[in-house]
Amino acid sequence: MSEVTQTDRAPQTDEHAVARLADGVSLCGEYEGGGFDEPRYLISRGDGQMALVSRLLYQLATEIDGTRTLGAVAARVSRASGQDVSAAGAEYLITEKLHPLGIATLSEPIVEPPKAAPLLALAMHGVLAPARVVRVVAAILAPLYLPVVVVLVLGGLVALDVWLVSSGYLDLAFQQSVGEPVQVLLLLGLMIVSTLFHEVGHAAGCRYGGAKPGAIGVGVLLIVPCFYTNVTDAYRLDRRGRLRTDLGGIYFNAVFILAMAGIYGLTHYPPLLVFIALSHIQILQQLVPLLRLDGYYILGDLVGVPNLFGQVGPFLRRIIGRRGGEPAPPSGLRSRVRIIVTAWVLIVVPALALALGILLWRLPVYLSSAFTRGHDYWMLLVTGVGQGAFWASVLAVVSMIILLLPWVGAVAFVVRVGRRIARRVARNKQRSMGGRHRAVRA
Repeated sequence: MSEVTQTDRAPQTDEHAVARLADGVSLCGEYEGGGFDEPRYLISRGDGQMALVSRLLYQLATEIDGTRTLGAVAARVSRASGQDVSAAGAEYLITEKLHPLGIATLSEPIVEPPKAAPLLALAMHGVLAPARVVRVVAAILAPLYLPVVVVLVLGGLVALDVWLVSSGYLDLAFQQSVGEPVQVLLLLGLMIVSTLFHEVGHAAGCRYGGAKPGAIGVGVLLIVPCFYTNVTDAYRLDRRGRLRTDLGGIYFNAVFILAMAGIYGLTHYPPLLVFIALSHIQILQQLVPLLRLDGYYILGDLVGVPNLFGQVGPFLRRIIGRRGGEPAPPSGLRSRVRIIVTAWVLIVVPALALALGILLWRLPVYLSSAFTRGHDYWMLLVTGVGQGAFWASVLAVVSMIILLLPWVGAVAFVVRVGRRIARRVARNKQRSMGGRHRAVRA
């Protein structure tokens, strides 16, 4: 039998202690259109990140004003929620739930609130346009979301596609645009500008709904360089507003396509038709909900689950629990939403595992091909410089950069995985040592 000394006892709750919210915390209300069994509520932190919490935690945060004692806060929460919350219970919820989220604290300062760091997220990202600039541009372009403008744009895109397929000009445009360095560089430039305009579309959709867009930046998603827009504030909006923000990039792709079609009508420059075709492929790629692209966020807002990848771990734990004979933990999702999310997990997890397996299996071939192409591009650069072919030299440099970026992204991903594994091992070791110390003390 172990002996419990006075120092081993839990300290008594100080009912007169005063809790406070972290700087910049804003209570945003209920997360509308959620797919959960019980309503969820949004709390915005000072750094702009959103936390999705239960009704009880939200009510607790509502009652914390920096002057009320724990006892007073607990009493007010009990009256508002209909649940019996003691001062000790309020202390537990603050220290174990709200404090780790960077929302509230009793005594310990919140030095650096925890930030979400999903594995399949952007690496090596940086800001291209700060929030103040993005908000000005978004406000100027927000009228493009007026219903009459949307109808005109979508109607114009359908008419353009019908003409493009029936005219037969597209095949000829591809034939005329292959092999010319200037035209290839023009296509690359148009794709970059179009992708940036895509991001402005997200910001403008966010602004049209009444939320505040953040900065536009650039990073590497797994092995692919990409742009991104911080539209976290769109979680304040209803489902329609969030979907408008999600679809805003694709919608602005359509606007850009129509603008290029207009220029083609004036110039009859073939690469513009090639760009229009490539833009359609880009739109289709964005709609695939396997990675954190537009399709992922569209599906998440349609079913009311903002972080679909966050459901993968609980899903696997439920499967393991069933196999081990243990009761499966509840998903917290509505039945229809649970079916959709389960189907998504059953598709995404094997697809990503298969893609990773193929990548590792073919890695020697990819490395050999990369070295070969890199040598070819280097020889093109040397030849171009020697012959004074400026655009050919520029194209060779751009090609080498494009060839190098995926490998840089792959290295960054491996480093991130290694760090995560090291942190997990360190935490497990710390818990194990803590368990041994408790056993010795007992």
